[in-house]
Amino acid sequence: MISATFVAGISIALFGLSLASAQQDQVALHGIKPLPNERYVMVTFLSGIEFWVPARKGMEHAAKQLGVQASYQGTEKYDAIDEARVLDQVIASQPTGILVTAQNPEALRPTIDKAVDAGISVVMFDSDSPKSKRPVFLAGDNYRIGQKAGELMARLLNNKKGAKLEVVTTIGQLNMTQRSSGFEEAVEKHGMTVVRTVEEGGGYDATYARTKEVLQAAPDLDGIFDCGSMAPGASKAVQEAGKIGTIKIIGMDLDNALMDLIEKGQVAATLVQGAWHMGYWGLWMSYAVAHGMVDAGIPDFKQAGASPLPAYVDTGVYEVTKENLKFFRNINKP
Repeated sequence: MISATFVAGISIALFGLSLASAQQDQVALHGIKPLPNERYVMVTFLSGIEFWVPARKGMEHAAKQLGVQASYQGTEKYDAIDEARVLDQVIASQPTGILVTAQNPEALRPTIDKAVDAGISVVMFDSDSPKSKRPVFLAGDNYRIGQKAGELMARLLNNKKGAKLEVVTTIGQLNMTQRSSGFEEAVEKHGMTVVRTVEEGGGYDATYARTKEVLQAAPDLDGIFDCGSMAPGASKAVQEAGKIGTIKIIGMDLDNALMDLIEKGQVAATLVQGAWHMGYWGLWMSYAVAHGMVDAGIPDFKQAGASPLPAYVDTGVYEVTKENLKFFRNINKP
């Protein structure tokens, strides 16, 4: 596994916001011939959410360095079938490479395999389809992210024994399942219990409605961990119940709404993934596969039926609170 420290240490600033000068951004790297006809496409679900902004920026930065085209597509829906439809359309356009995140690992598997079989250089990021033919997956270690959230919750609640917690997740989405499992394991070690697990629902309103129901059924709730990116919805329900500060809320990732809530003290913290790294290194890896760079001079990989790419790259996670929020504010600027 390639660690986040390794990735971050290759002369790039966090999320790549200050990687190079504007002039460097506009030219290909020395020794790499620009190939303006080559196209690489990033495909996501919930394509309008702000989480994808740094991932797209990372991809675009790598594309400028390599002298290739990069574009972003996806479905606005939280729906694996619709994402598969968009991915099918992208495959039909015959791009050089695709960077894709799976809303559901098994539902997207046939379409991902179809892209690989078509000779398209596929790289997966953020949410995996591990049984597919994809050669590499870039993301934070989701189980460890959940554990980190659990340890953070324990600190926020001063290791309160018997604390009752809610987890907001999406059943069937692999990355969220791993985060919720890691969280539950960590808090149990501190004598805390997850008493409610609710579906995030793909939007603030759905998370708000379901958290409101939980607060009515469990008025003595102590904390909430949203495994996805809908913590503002949970915060609204907690605020209406008059329990801001009493119920500690931990979110995932960042958008403008969540940043404002952290600044106001209505959400205690969030865990931010290295999304920029996913897009940047994802495109580099897709490019390397497309050009046979990873096979050159190392035929033993092919003979062994193995991939010269690492199966998994840990792109890291960062704990963001009111104290260090200012440092992260620029990440979501288009």
